[in-house]
Amino acid sequence: MGLNSKKSNPVPPIEVLRGANVGIVGGGDFCHKIIDFFQARDLSLKKPNIIGVADIDPNAIGLRLARRLNIFTATDFTALYKLEGLEVILEITHDADLATAIAQTMPPQVQLVDHIQARYLWDSLQIENIRHRTLEAFYLQKESPQAVEALIKKSFDRFDEIIIRRNTRSREIELELLENDRAQSQIIQGSTIPTFVINKNHIVTHWNKALEKLSGKPAKEVVGSNRQWAPFWNSERPTMADVILDQIDKNEIEKLYGSQWRTSQLIEGAYEAEVFFPNVGETGKWLWFTAAPIKAPDGTIVGAIETLWDKTEDKKADQEREQHTRELAALCSIYTALSAPWPIDQRIQAAIKEISDYLDADDVTIFLQDHSDGFYLKYHYGEDNTLSPKNHPASYKAFIGQLAAKGNLIVLEMLQQSTEPQLSFLVTQRFQSAALVPISAKGKKAIGILQIASCEPKFAPVEHNALDLIGNRMGVAIENALLQEQYKKSEEKYRSLFNNDPNPIFIIDPNNYEILDINERARECYGYTRDDIRGMSFLNLGDPDDREVEYGFRNLALEQSILLAKRRHFRKNGRSFYVNISVSHAQYGESDVLIATTTDVTESIEQETQLIQASKMTTLGLMAAGMAHEINQPLNVIQICADFFLKMLKKGQTVPADDLRSMANDIIANVARATGIIKHVRHFARQSEVVTSEVDINTPIEDVFKVLGHQIKVHQIELDLHLAPDIPYIMADHNRLEQVFINLVTNAIDAMDEKAEQPEHKGMAKRLHIKTYTEGNMVAVAVTDNGIGMSADVKSKLFEPFFTTKKIGKGTGLGVSISYGIIKDYQGTIDIDSQQGQGTAFILKFPAVNRR
Repeated sequence: MGLNSKKSNPVPPIEVLRGANVGIVGGGDFCHKIIDFFQARDLSLKKPNIIGVADIDPNAIGLRLARRLNIFTATDFTALYKLEGLEVILEITHDADLATAIAQTMPPQVQLVDHIQARYLWDSLQIENIRHRTLEAFYLQKESPQAVEALIKKSFDRFDEIIIRRNTRSREIELELLENDRAQSQIIQGSTIPTFVINKNHIVTHWNKALEKLSGKPAKEVVGSNRQWAPFWNSERPTMADVILDQIDKNEIEKLYGSQWRTSQLIEGAYEAEVFFPNVGETGKWLWFTAAPIKAPDGTIVGAIETLWDKTEDKKADQEREQHTRELAALCSIYTALSAPWPIDQRIQAAIKEISDYLDADDVTIFLQDHSDGFYLKYHYGEDNTLSPKNHPASYKAFIGQLAAKGNLIVLEMLQQSTEPQLSFLVTQRFQSAALVPISAKGKKAIGILQIASCEPKFAPVEHNALDLIGNRMGVAIENALLQEQYKKSEEKYRSLFNNDPNPIFIIDPNNYEILDINERARECYGYTRDDIRGMSFLNLGDPDDREVEYGFRNLALEQSILLAKRRHFRKNGRSFYVNISVSHAQYGESDVLIATTTDVTESIEQETQLIQASKMTTLGLMAAGMAHEINQPLNVIQICADFFLKMLKKGQTVPADDLRSMANDIIANVARATGIIKHVRHFARQSEVVTSEVDINTPIEDVFKVLGHQIKVHQIELDLHLAPDIPYIMADHNRLEQVFINLVTNAIDAMDEKAEQPEHKGMAKRLHIKTYTEGNMVAVAVTDNGIGMSADVKSKLFEPFFTTKKIGKGTGLGVSISYGIIKDYQGTIDIDSQQGQGTAFILKFPAVNRR
């Protein structure tokens, strides 16, 4: 870039600077020399006034000198625009882009001298200064001849220095141009993209190896000539590179390339096009070519470069992709029709219309297999675009049956020339071609034939795969329709069985236990409608605190079923009743579900409760004497205290305060003791509920001896209780557990008494040992006595109702049987370890509460 000005006639550089206000962009060594030169006192020419310096480096040497001389400095060159009186900007950065940016943004009254012109200006200024000094010395004779001679010699030396430097620079530029041309040639020749270059005279200067291979023309036949058109056209005409070089009118380009050309979106001033060249290669090629101008530094076009891409394979791929896309779109339309929520006949009719549109067929017919393994015409779509059946001869239907048995796609061409008798029907219909597609699903034997016929040759090989897919998909649709009909019948049968089952049935979501469906019996039993109960948690039908149901649901394996016995449920009106719940996994539609069946066991529970209550009453009757003794003891204490108070009153004596306080406390304690015994007897005697709660098993064991404590003493039994502290809770009922342990303890007392009556055991020490402990996830209780023991026969019958070894009037035979039932209700077990004559141990185990 040279001197820039926004005026039409630029002023010579030296004249521009004389006396001008100058801003310098670039604060390096050159800037330092310029400032120092202009500050010299012996400068003969009229000095410019440097009013500002800009450089992005605030520590640049020229910038530092300017600051010392109080000249304005900045790191942004646009700051110079604001200096008052600015006339010239001297750009000395060697950055051509920066010079362009300054030229585009500087104020209109300012002139620009770029870094190229600035070097010539620098030399001119020094020569001008020496010339002025020499002439001044010569004419004014201020210097001696020797000094003038030295000054002249110095001038010539300076001239030699400038000439040598300029010649050196010119040589460097020439070598750079040669190197650039060599590099450009290497780049073009080494490129894998077919490329050629023409100069401003339309002469080919480069024709690379890739283009030789593409065009079939070696470079030696083209380079140096203007025959760049020859490999592509039959007659001489401009290539796109020629169009770029000549900058011809767009209307002329339209005549050459029609609508196949356009302006490049990526390269300024370039054109591109895609054209089929029949002369390139053996069968012609599709080429995408781009031509761009080659410009000189001043912007003039000095040549053009054109690159060519072989797009033949891409074109084939595009055509295949278009065919594939068309095929996919058609298949999607056909599949959509076959999958629509319509009756099967309507879906098939919509699908065969799509088939007709896709293949431009004149006839689409579907033959389906009947119950006798023959084939009949089921659907037809004719050339008048209306669905209407046609009569097909029996021989042709037999031919269809033979094709279905083979299960292969058959494409028939040139039908009008066929003499095959089985094809005569198609020939009479003036069809030229036909495709017979098996209709089958999931690899099964064909259930029908799809006949697609046309009055023209059709069915290219690329369409055969699509025909197979259509046949398979249609087979799936027909088979699914048949299965749907079977499913509906099955569902109706299932619904009938489901609703007529005598027990309530619930379909439950296994993830959140929401009720999905119920049968009619559940609606009648619980009082809810289906809409009421759908979405309700099954757990909400029972006790909120009954966590065992949820635990059972959660831990139910796929191949497992569970029975949750004697759970309390509530009807919609709030009334409670008892049910056994049977739960298992099942399939409901396509979902995994839980099926829960509830059986009303309220009546049997009530009978069982009454039986347990009768057993309690029997126990209380047998223990009445002991309980009376337990109550008499506190009454005796109260009586003694009352007698003492009356005696003291009769004597007129005052009861000492300490004695009064002590006796009052005794009365309070014994009243509380008697009250507690009576309260416990009342609690034990009440009819217990079936519902469970968390129970510390030590508590009902301790309460047993509030009822039987006196019996232990009367029968002289040594009681050894080892109740483990902090034992886990179990799910049970306190009252019923106490009944179990009372039964076991009374049986132990009787067994030890029976043994003590034997002569050989007179005076024996009777011992009753009760221990609680944990064993894995179970809470265990061992009740052990040293009584008479049991034989194997007795042990085998022990849990049978009404079985007893006691004398008449001593027992009903229900105690152990009832205890066994209660233990089973709480998912417990009872084991017996007994040897005749040595004693018995009852070992009870219950699941510990899962604290989840």
